[in-house]
Amino acid sequence: MCSPVFNWLFYGHFWIALAATALSWQSTYLNGGEVSLGAPHYFVFFATLGVYTLHRLLSYRRAGSHPTGRRYRVVAREPAASVLIGVGSIVVALAIATQLPLRAFWPVLIALPFTGFYLIPLYPGGPRLRDLAYLKVVWVALAWTLITDCFPIMGSGHDYVEGAIRAAFVLAIALLFDTRDVVLDRRQGVRTLAGNHPKLNANVALALLVGCAVVSLWHYPLPQGGVLALAYLAGATIGWITDARQGEDFYATWVNGALLLPPFGLWLFL
Repeated sequence: MCSPVFNWLFYGHFWIALAATALSWQSTYLNGGEVSLGAPHYFVFFATLGVYTLHRLLSYRRAGSHPTGRRYRVVAREPAASVLIGVGSIVVALAIATQLPLRAFWPVLIALPFTGFYLIPLYPGGPRLRDLAYLKVVWVALAWTLITDCFPIMGSGHDYVEGAIRAAFVLAIALLFDTRDVVLDRRQGVRTLAGNHPKLNANVALALLVGCAVVSLWHYPLPQGGVLALAYLAGATIGWITDARQGEDFYATWVNGALLLPPFGLWLFL
């Protein structure tokens, strides 16, 4: 049995919130060279932590039969604490938002429907966004690009190449993650590339990661471009060994952790 620290870090969504924050720092650093963290980064951390925690709670309760997967480990054992963290994080994010100009929040407003309707039906009795065939990963990539790249830049000379790299990178990680959810998606009638065309799913994910490496090496001067290229190729290495036989701990730690590789590489070579 894993320790409480492991459970809270990787299944309590702190790891994924840290990844989102690190990617938002990457965007502001590449855009203007600023190395310190500011209000936009803290907003991303608490908003991501709150949204993912509340999403997991909603998913667990909607399942009805008390799913036993490790991803539900924290919300099943600590429901009150999960509610406190989820709601509290949203409140903190809203408090931080008061320190930022209103014009900064257009990406957040666009991302809200992708986030909310991912698990909530579009209309009573209708499908959720995640139920639409082959598009589940697209909503994730769009929301993450808006929140971790467009939002922290706040419209000041946004680098659209980095935005495209971010979308491709997150899409690749989401495709890898779908290999974990094949059984659940089939049970719920959700068609995904991982479930219907697993080899193509893996090849597309790897191609996207290699593409991120090539474009970064071309777009950025050395050493930034080289560091980013190596980080995306390291992510491709994780993708190469990712398949449905891996347990949930592998996805929670290594696949989610791949999101941290590019910003961590940049930080090491400051």
